[in-house]
Order: sequence, then C-alpha cells, then structure tokens
Amino acid sequence: MLGKYDLMAFVSTADMAVGRAFYEGVLGLTVRQADNYGVVFDANGVRLRMSLVREVVVAPYSVMSWVVPDIHAMMGELVSRGVVFEKYDGFGQDESGVWVAPDGTQVAWFKDPAGHLLSLTHFV
Repeated sequence: MLGKYDLMAFVSTADMAVGRAFYEGVLGLTVRQADNYGVVFDANGVRLRMSLVREVVVAPYSVMSWVVPDIHAMMGELVSRGVVFEKYDGFGQDESGVWVAPDGTQVAWFKDPAGHLLSLTHFV
C-alpha cells in the first residue's frame, strides 16, 4: 500500500547550525527547504528532515546508511572532510573500520554531530 509513495527519513538535532553544516557541508546533501523547526535535505531523491529538538535521543544502532559502489573511496572522501569512522573492539573490522559480513557486504560506521550512528554499505 505505502510502497508507491515517497519516503521521508528523519534525524534530530539540538543545534541546527551544526547539524546543517554537517549534512550539507560535510556529507554534501542539498537543502530543499528550511524553517525554524528543521531542514529538509535531498538525499538522492529521498527527503531527509533534520528536526530541531530540545534533547537528542540517540539510538544504539545505525539510523541511516548510504549504499555506495566503493566503500573505501567514499570513506577516503569523508575522512578528508573530517569524518571519523567508528572502530569496535572484537568486531573484526579492517584498519580503516570496514566490517565484512559473511556474504561479503561491507559496512563502515560514523556519527553525526548529535551522535546518531550512520553508515556506508557496499553490497556484493
């Protein structure tokens, strides 16, 4: 039923200027609209609304992932823009922070300024 409609994703921030600078300037998302309550970014045709909240509640898992054709190349570009990738003890990630699933899918995690866990995914 809802599969024929566009999806809009949400992320929260307590500091709109810092959040916008990250999603627009660091991640390279285009702003579609902005108001006093949030900013809507274009994430390759998907609307991503960053909403202003008093207190950010961070989930203990990834809230968004970008599917990329070359995870290491994208990581290099993001690192050059100041992104730090997460490394977890005992998780078996490579030196750059990439974890490889049993089927060969590659995943790397990073956080936005509010602490939301984001990721890059490369499917085989």
